[in-house]
Amino acid sequence: MKHKKGYLFSAFALTALLAGCSTNNMTASTAPKETAAANKVTITAQGFKPDQKEKNDQLDQRINRFKAKFPNVDFKKDDWQYNPLEIGVKMASNSAPTEYTTYATEGKVLVNKKWVADMTDSMNTWDHAKDMNDLLSKPFVINGKTYGVPVDGYVMTITLNKKLFKEKGVELPPIDWTWDDLLDAARKLSDPAKGIAGFIPMGKGPEAGWNWTNFLYAAGGDVQKLDNGKVVGQFNSEAGLKALEFYKKLKDENLIPQNWALGYGDALNAFSQGRGAMVMCGSGNAADTAINEGGISKDDLVVYPIPSLTKGGKHTGVLGGNYRVINPKADKQTQQTAFKWITDEYFTDEFLGSTQKEIEDRKGKNRVYIPQPINYWNDSSDFGKKYASLLAKYDNVFKYDPQLLSLWDGKPEAQYEAQKFYTEMANVIQKVFTTKNVDLKKTLEETSDKLQTEVFDKVKVE
Repeated sequence: MKHKKGYLFSAFALTALLAGCSTNNMTASTAPKETAAANKVTITAQGFKPDQKEKNDQLDQRINRFKAKFPNVDFKKDDWQYNPLEIGVKMASNSAPTEYTTYATEGKVLVNKKWVADMTDSMNTWDHAKDMNDLLSKPFVINGKTYGVPVDGYVMTITLNKKLFKEKGVELPPIDWTWDDLLDAARKLSDPAKGIAGFIPMGKGPEAGWNWTNFLYAAGGDVQKLDNGKVVGQFNSEAGLKALEFYKKLKDENLIPQNWALGYGDALNAFSQGRGAMVMCGSGNAADTAINEGGISKDDLVVYPIPSLTKGGKHTGVLGGNYRVINPKADKQTQQTAFKWITDEYFTDEFLGSTQKEIEDRKGKNRVYIPQPINYWNDSSDFGKKYASLLAKYDNVFKYDPQLLSLWDGKPEAQYEAQKFYTEMANVIQKVFTTKNVDLKKTLEETSDKLQTEVFDKVKVE
């Protein structure tokens, strides 16, 4: 998914990176005022639409801070936002910005098309390369080379309403849970007469396929592979069949909402209204909606990893996020300067100050700050420890079970035509939810054949 699952947190993450409080006490860019290169360099930075005045103002402030350190760098702004249907035209016409933000699904496509620059050399000489989160960096590290810097990200999780468990006298499952544990809890908590579902999957639009893919991954499956330059579907497999059988159990046993055709916002709203005990989404987004919109106490929520198929198995969920990349058509000097621009305010006290202001602003409005459990930095780095120390000072910060981070495993989204795959799988899930004696194996085969001939076979990998 490229759009809905990250909107609650990625906007803040981008804003925090663009904002900053001053140019004092910087922890990342400690060098004195210097020039980025011997000659003038012009960077076309990705900006925002004219009506997004606050973001544009913050971008201008950041440009001014950068130019104070690198006075020979000039800037232009381009409000184009990445679109997979437009990037080819932008590159062919040489009109793409020097740097732009894209998402996790695009890594291999952009690299194979030679639409992003190799920034390995710049990364290797950067003081904070060792402090980056390896899991989040993975989608843009291809064949040992780095092509993108993560801005923010998520690994899919399931959020549980502890209050509903307590009211029903049901013990929470172990955080190292399995599919059977989820089913058992859903059976005990589902109360159709009261309009309460044991589990809320998304059943409408590509979100439905995106949700289901987590169970495909947890069962050890994959969406596709690259074979001699050809994209080959892999989801018509034993793992794919097990994931569909799991969804069929959810429907057959009446464990999901009666109105199961829920989009992203619909599912989160239903959970925030107490109409479901468990919901799946990207990281802390369900908690944010439930606490700050639904009025549920932060102490009544807990975030779990995707359950493993069997006890002791991997808790593999979809990994996604936003990434900053560089236009390969820029000359080497401009690429190196663009890398400085992208990373200049990473690992800074300004970022921490911006986070602190957000927490305090929320506290003043009686709202809770929901940090993301995965960030661009390594939690064990000095910066990660500073961030954790900051959060610990406030009582209006949602806390994750430490076991979550030790259990979850992230697998990047499919790199080729992921959205079309999600959409086709949404049709399959809707068929599973509406057809009593659906032939799961046949349906999976037919969908695989359709995607292969109509979508995957048309992908040209260079």
